[in-house]
Amino acid sequence: MQVRDFTLRQLATFVQAARAGSFAKAADQLGISQPAVSDHIATLERRIGRPLFIRRRGASSQLTEEGIELLRTAEKLLDASASMRSGQESTASSGRVPLRMCVGAYLRDAYLKPLLPRLYSEFPDIDLVMIPMAPLPELREAMAEGEIDLILCTVGQAPDWPGVRLISNVRSVLVGAPHIAREVTSGAIALDDLQFIIPATGRFGEHWLERQLPLVGISPRQRILHIEFPDVIQAMVEQGRGVTVLMHEQVTESIAAGKLVVFGPEFPPMQRILIRSARAPERVRAIEQFLIEALNPVFAQSV
Repeated sequence: MQVRDFTLRQLATFVQAARAGSFAKAADQLGISQPAVSDHIATLERRIGRPLFIRRRGASSQLTEEGIELLRTAEKLLDASASMRSGQESTASSGRVPLRMCVGAYLRDAYLKPLLPRLYSEFPDIDLVMIPMAPLPELREAMAEGEIDLILCTVGQAPDWPGVRLISNVRSVLVGAPHIAREVTSGAIALDDLQFIIPATGRFGEHWLERQLPLVGISPRQRILHIEFPDVIQAMVEQGRGVTVLMHEQVTESIAAGKLVVFGPEFPPMQRILIRSARAPERVRAIEQFLIEALNPVFAQSV
């Protein structure tokens, strides 16, 4: 079983509910509300694509086969996390600084990885730990729990949180295969009749993108198709199976190669942001500034 985009808190909630046999008992033991327990488990079930509990009114919650499998995995991950935290305390006492950073796959590969040699050179005392990406509300909760120090992401609108820094505005564009763009431009097909494909529900930006469509005069007649992976979306759009709104920098090469064309109305830019937890070690402030200046010194500013 492959579990993506979870938080340790969600896993801990799931394990507690599995052991207690009841969401209500788990909520009491964890000191949180029962709806919060339900939300954490529902999020895990959405990402796995299958139920984790057999829910029967008036009876204890029993695990499905997938739930039993996840319980074994979750217990191992939580044990490893506890060991890592213990190791981090030892590391901190020896002068090492753990940096727990959450960043999406695109930003990680396109921006963070090329910076790592400089980062380790200028901050030889850090130990970088990568955290899986998740929706912003879940990440905020993880930051509050001290599980994340920095978040690097691109969103439609920066959240009104303490510690948010704007790195740059990022151009977002409507793109499609050349023949589809020609049909729209000639009036042979209306924008509203196109198949729109955007990142899957639960990922950054998708609700913002959906809200932008009517604001720029587009009311899709077909149900919007949500897919988790931007590279898959881009490949489908290049094949003429729909259109999408992506960051211009993601599709620059495809546009240059003639595989995609920018057309239609202008979309407002997205925002690339860095969020530092109030619980992050003091050393992280210098690392935060390094990342902001390295990623975009022109636009670095406070939100």
